[in-house]
Amino acid sequence: MFPKISIFIPVYEESELLEPLLVDLLTDPYQNKEIFLVVDEPTPKSLELVDAFRDKVHFRLNGERKGKVNVLNGVVKESCGEILLFLDSDIQIDRRSGGFLSRISEEMREAQMIEVKKGVIRDSFLARIVSYDYLGFNFANWLFSRTLRKCLGFNGAAFAIRRETFTSLGGFRRVISEDLDMGTRSFKEGVRFKYLEDIGVYTRAPSSWREWFKQRKRWGVGTGFWLKEYFRDLVGIVRKYPRVPLSLLFIFPSLPLLLIVLLIPDELPVKIIYISLLLLSTWTSLLLPPAAFTSTTIFLLKNLFLTVCNIGVYSTIFYVIARKLGHSFNPLEFTFFYLVYSPLWLLIVITSIVKVWMNPEWVEVDWKV
Repeated sequence: MFPKISIFIPVYEESELLEPLLVDLLTDPYQNKEIFLVVDEPTPKSLELVDAFRDKVHFRLNGERKGKVNVLNGVVKESCGEILLFLDSDIQIDRRSGGFLSRISEEMREAQMIEVKKGVIRDSFLARIVSYDYLGFNFANWLFSRTLRKCLGFNGAAFAIRRETFTSLGGFRRVISEDLDMGTRSFKEGVRFKYLEDIGVYTRAPSSWREWFKQRKRWGVGTGFWLKEYFRDLVGIVRKYPRVPLSLLFIFPSLPLLLIVLLIPDELPVKIIYISLLLLSTWTSLLLPPAAFTSTTIFLLKNLFLTVCNIGVYSTIFYVIARKLGHSFNPLEFTFFYLVYSPLWLLIVITSIVKVWMNPEWVEVDWKV
């Protein structure tokens, strides 16, 4: 007998991807399943779905915005599945995966928590750039799965967990980044984690840079509160597992270049090169122009050289990762991602962490927890 899978989809108002998602889940050959759809402040379009799928899906409608964490914790108590599968309403299942639910059921025999591979619907320039962000997230958790079999944080758009594990962890906590929080608590409790690379979902990227900034501001603030709460635990984890910080190199590719610029002094290398050229120019006047050139532009050349080298290294790494995980890769898109997108995202995270640690009252996030 295959274990029962309870599927939970929280919705705020509506989602254009919701109907095809329900169709894919209902037509999936895995029979032992139940689907719960919880809608905060439903729109007429959402109510049409209620009429269309009333006999096949358990609907819970809330006239006010209760928040993702609150509605999920509540509806889990109404379900009876051994496996809990949480899906965002703005995703679509990769139909090339085949047997989506059966694969989750099979893999759950050896794991207590599963994260499904995530891609981005590449329907705009912004979406194509965001896809490299998700590629880094995916590979970081692939490494956690392969090396530690534990997860420090996951993307909650599509993941599964055993009911007893969810209960022992106390469900979702009322925090901004509930998936990051649950991942850390699962790591501390030694929950067996597995990342599935052969089945996947695609998520919708923000529709504009303004929406992206709003989303990332929320994620950054959530990261700040998470870091502040678990700081001592994270220090202990890093001491026990020194390779854990390496995941940041894939989540924030611009981080190594920033550290090099901040930690390596500029004056000493410039002076050494400048004095060497001056001394050598006493032997030949051909070195006088390079000496003069060095005094004004070596700083720019050094940073340009470091940037080009880092782009080359990361392009190669991300290309290999993309081939392994079945993602798209374009060198020009990745260059923009590395030079513009990644530094901006890193800056948002750093400023958010500083605000949270200095004065949490400065933080304002339009997000119901």
